[in-house]
Amino acid sequence: MRPPAIRRIIRENKRYTDMLEYYDRTGKLPLAKVRRSFTLRTMNIEALKSAAKATDKSMSGLLDELIEKHLGEVDRKVKKSR
Repeated sequence: MRPPAIRRIIRENKRYTDMLEYYDRTGKLPLAKVRRSFTLRTMNIEALKSAAKATDKSMSGLLDELIEKHLGEVDRKVKKSR
């Protein structure tokens, strides 16, 4: 394969390449589920419940998506500021 094709494939699969790099560095599986206890405001829990019903996804799945989206935006802002 030519280098441009390799770069294109890596760019298209960035999420998975990042997960593999994380596993190589830490030895921890990035998709492994970890149970943690934390506190949310009642209004946020109600919003999560209604969103979960509307989308047929679990509340934890929605939280995962929101966190990944937010952290991706933060990463982009940090990279821009460098």
